[in-house]
Amino acid sequence: MIRTSRRLLVVLVAVAAVAASGCGGGGSSTQSLADYAKSVVTARDRADFALGRITKAKSKEEFINRMDEASAAIDDAASDLDDAGSAEGFEDETAKLVAALHQLSVDLDATAHDLGQPEGEGLLTGARGLNFESWDEANLVLASLIGQGIKVELIGRH
Repeated sequence: MIRTSRRLLVVLVAVAAVAASGCGGGGSSTQSLADYAKSVVTARDRADFALGRITKAKSKEEFINRMDEASAAIDDAASDLDDAGSAEGFEDETAKLVAALHQLSVDLDATAHDLGQPEGEGLLTGARGLNFESWDEANLVLASLIGQGIKVELIGRH
């Protein structure tokens, strides 16, 4: 009886895992246009907020920590946007925006790492701001979405 119960439990867990793996995620679902717009705005707002926090740092250590935090927050925002899926006809823009946000996360992480190294001391000397190609890419996608009627702002310069 105990063996049968264990086998049944293993089978049920396996079935549940297979069923769960087929649900949502991976950007394959289709949202309504209104829900999609909300997802895009939320991802943009999360990225913008995270970047804005970096500029309020009072020390180099805090600056690096906030870059690390922004990297994680932007990566999470990109993953959430990908998991939510896109509205019909916006699949390419969604994939490009997700990729640009993930890359921005990587760029922030790498920069924070470099700044934390002894030889990275001079990276901020005389700098008037940080700019990443991935930030530009994300804003190009957002501009395209704006042109297609999605009411979203560009990610600000901070």
